[in-house]
Amino acid sequence: MSNVIDQVANDPSITGFGSHSAKEVEELNKALSISQNYGTTAPNALSQGGALSVEDLDRTLKLVTHGLEHLKLWKDIIKERIPQTVHEYNVQNSYGQEVSPFFQMGGTPQSTDANYAREVIQVKYLGTQGQVQHNLTLIQAAHGPVIAREVKNKTIELLARNERTMFEADSSINSLEYDGIEKQILDKEQDAKYKSTAFAGYESAGADDSVIIDVRGAFDDEVAEDMALKNVNNFGMAMDCYMGTDVHSSFSKAFYQKQRTLPGDTLTSGNRVKEHTGTLDFRFKPSLFNRPRKTALAGSVSASAAPTLANGAGVADAASEFKTGDAGTYSYVISSVYADGETQGSAQATAVVAAGNKVTMEITYVGSPLYFNIFRAPVGTTVGQEFIGRIAVGASGSAHDIDLNSILPGKAKAYLLMHDRDVLCWKQLGSMIKYDLAVTDTSYKWLQLMYGTPLVSAGRKNVIAKNID
Repeated sequence: MSNVIDQVANDPSITGFGSHSAKEVEELNKALSISQNYGTTAPNALSQGGALSVEDLDRTLKLVTHGLEHLKLWKDIIKERIPQTVHEYNVQNSYGQEVSPFFQMGGTPQSTDANYAREVIQVKYLGTQGQVQHNLTLIQAAHGPVIAREVKNKTIELLARNERTMFEADSSINSLEYDGIEKQILDKEQDAKYKSTAFAGYESAGADDSVIIDVRGAFDDEVAEDMALKNVNNFGMAMDCYMGTDVHSSFSKAFYQKQRTLPGDTLTSGNRVKEHTGTLDFRFKPSLFNRPRKTALAGSVSASAAPTLANGAGVADAASEFKTGDAGTYSYVISSVYADGETQGSAQATAVVAAGNKVTMEITYVGSPLYFNIFRAPVGTTVGQEFIGRIAVGASGSAHDIDLNSILPGKAKAYLLMHDRDVLCWKQLGSMIKYDLAVTDTSYKWLQLMYGTPLVSAGRKNVIAKNID
């Protein structure tokens, strides 16, 4: 072959133009095509020079998904070990009754008593399973020992799932879950034992004392200041605000037109807002795990079938947030979530809603789903359904309460949190553990486990902004 190439290259009669014999062209084509077919030919079909070619595999694995650097809350939250699966703690909401500290000389001051209450929280169990066939432990793997890499993969997988559930988990929807940060704040913000009695009477009559801000619009500096003021007025000293990357990007873009420069300054595009300075100073922590869920899955992960919907209706309910301007016909899609994953969305079904209504829907399903995901379309349409929340599973074929209009479709939330052992921390029986399983075949199997729960012991020292565009 090399002789053919040398002959063609050194032949003075070949100048790049003119004609050559069929034999010369055939030999030249053969020389040029020998090593050109490796990428499109199976290895056992390679011949001549192609059979001598080998693959060059980069020693570095190219990661195209999230990594540990994307876990914002897990890095920040204080972690404490507890020795039991049931953890009790005491709450104090006052130093004593509000009485005058002055007294008559020779007399005694008025006695007061602090107020205490005992509370309890339960550890929940999270885990994932890894498996590697035995022969993979004997080969020279491309990116190091296979088991070590899979252990790392499972570590990131479990921590990533926990990152989102620390915000969203709700044991009233799925009894296997712990109560996440949002659920604990919602449950405790109006509980008398969690409300300080100090400064009673210093708020205007009928003032909203909730630490949940219903934005129903864009996140801006006014919303940030409202969150800061609510936090300070409830004795909080929050330092980090967790929000979706899209929300933070839109917030930062609003400051483009406010930029000022001097002649000759070196300019950079963009203006990322890193912190808020106002009644309270805090940092913004944009996170991929705080981006809102949008649509139902196009295809099922679970082997189970999607649920079916029937008889959607609007029913009067005092907790409804459907106002007069919200009345109309709404379309819903629902997916079931099983232990093996989520189904695709159901066929859409509609319900006519009036002001003061909640929406109920008969849901028929197979097997034992853990919970349902609810998606709602804009009023008057039957397409474009977006996520509004999760609900617990009732009897198959029975009516389920699916919508109070408390959460708008596809909207985001922001969490202003105070990282303090007396306010928010992660209680755990121990660090993540790797638990080897018995050998039952030629695979090496193990579990990676976390036993813990977030504890929000002072819910009102944190603030949530919901329904953010």
